[in-house]
Amino acid sequence: MLSVVGLIVALIFVKFSAPDLALTQLSVEMVTIVLLLLALHFLPWTTPRESSLPRKLRDGALAITGGGLTATLTWAVLTRPYESISHWFLDNSVPGGGGTNVVNVILVDFRGFDTLGEITVLAIAAVGIYMMMRDLHLDAPEADQEGRPWSSDRHPLILATFSRLLLPLALMVAVFILLRGHNLPGGGFIAGLIIAVALVMQYLANGIAWTQPRLSGELHPLIGLGLLTATATGLGSLYFGYPFLTSAHDHFHPPFLGDVELATAMLFDLGVMMVVIGITVVILIRLGSISAGHRRTLLPKNGEPH
Repeated sequence: MLSVVGLIVALIFVKFSAPDLALTQLSVEMVTIVLLLLALHFLPWTTPRESSLPRKLRDGALAITGGGLTATLTWAVLTRPYESISHWFLDNSVPGGGGTNVVNVILVDFRGFDTLGEITVLAIAAVGIYMMMRDLHLDAPEADQEGRPWSSDRHPLILATFSRLLLPLALMVAVFILLRGHNLPGGGFIAGLIIAVALVMQYLANGIAWTQPRLSGELHPLIGLGLLTATATGLGSLYFGYPFLTSAHDHFHPPFLGDVELATAMLFDLGVMMVVIGITVVILIRLGSISAGHRRTLLPKNGEPH
């Protein structure tokens, strides 16, 4: 249901001519539904009663009060006259950032420091999730809630075959999305999600035993390399006496290619892409491989099994 709502939101973005947001929303929904399915797969069908009726009423009252106050504040802000700063970004996107895609220029140039902080937080969260699940082993359920066994055909031949054929195509599309992002809808975040979905599909379609020797899920170095690339882009501007993360751009005329515009913001976008690939694959692959394959007995410090 959440993914259906997300897809409807993507259609709303398309309706209001926001292709960058629509592409991002679609990619995020694909990754999120895989994450939810992997998490729900290991959760018990029923849970013990955790809250009494008075506590539920109290929590409901707090939620309604907080939500109502937030909605009222949002309505008050959005219904008052204000002067938009969007025209400033539209006027300065090309001369200041060297790109006609205003959304991407804002993310990697005008507000690049915000983006650097966001990918840093994502990287820290990915490492934390990996460490929490590093030694976690669970027994995957063998049947559904009604006792019906899962299909023995875990990796259908058609799905496995087509996933391998589509992997090079997905990588090519991701590179195309990355390179066009500064002037047309796209960018490093969307490209990273496309590659992450393509890699995760290999695990879903072919299984861990087949994919692990060919594609390692240990992509922690890629996360660090992406952060270093994005940070080095900002430090490069400091070296030349400009503020941190100041973008430089120019037109070049290499043989056979004609006029080519290059901007240092593309390196920052490349760092964003590497971080997104690393955190997505590390989390999803680690979550998908916590099944022990057999029942394990864990011993606490007192030596008694539980």
